Amino acid sequence: MNKLNVKNLIIYHTEESHKEKRKELYTEEAQNYFNGHVIVPNDLEIIEIN
Repeated sequence: MNKLNVKNLIIYHTEESHKEKRKELYTEEAQNYFNGHVIVPNDLEIIEIN
């Protein structure tokens, strides 16, 4: 993704088995591969894109 010059990554389809630590786990894993801003929203959370 870094080669594509992507600044934001939204991970929105995740397993429910990690519901308690979902944001923490997925953000940490994504940051191993992506240097930009990682967003892991809660269900029904609205994300505004500028």
